[in-house]
Amino acid sequence: MTCRSIGVPLIWGAIFAVTSPGRAEPPLEKYRHLEHPPTFANFNKGWQQRVLAEFEVVNATELTTLRAGLKDQDPFVRSISARALGIRGDKDSADALAELVKGDPEAMVRGRAVESLGLLKMKPDVIDLAKKDHVDAVQWLARMAAGELKSETESRELMQKAYAAGIQPEQLGIAKVGEPAPDFSALTSAGKPFKLSTVLGKKPILLYFAAFDG
Repeated sequence: MTCRSIGVPLIWGAIFAVTSPGRAEPPLEKYRHLEHPPTFANFNKGWQQRVLAEFEVVNATELTTLRAGLKDQDPFVRSISARALGIRGDKDSADALAELVKGDPEAMVRGRAVESLGLLKMKPDVIDLAKKDHVDAVQWLARMAAGELKSETESRELMQKAYAAGIQPEQLGIAKVGEPAPDFSALTSAGKPFKLSTVLGKKPILLYFAAFDG
């Protein structure tokens, strides 16, 4: 898998846009100009910034801007735009997402696009096509997307609620190897509330995170 695969999307350099005094940089541009882009070298550096930037893109970027982002020359903008549109439930972008799945040269973009088609529960023929992609990670996401088509659970709605709830920067990184797990609350894949302290010490617990974004 190349360094530009879906496993770890890259952003070439950290280019900071010049903004007018007192004017905040738009979320999509902030993602484009990350100080520590998600490269292999930055795998354990700057991930907090990347998480916060993704929350902003999903929650605060206009749909028209995200749709335009699917055609951006920067593959990392295309990738995050595709992800955000799926989470936001923008069915009007399904055709554009399908084109990315079928023809984008970057595996990370194809993967994010097929993932979003699964969340939208659209384009099953394109999802099937992605199962034959030459990159294993895209195939895996296509199989996940195919599962979404059959699932009665609306994963997209759960994801959008989770993003809309926001995230506290000071809570990032408080879990450390060798120390007691910090308590947290979340929604299960079935949409039911879960709190770690209700099961901690009563049964084995496994927390799994797919580090697709470095």
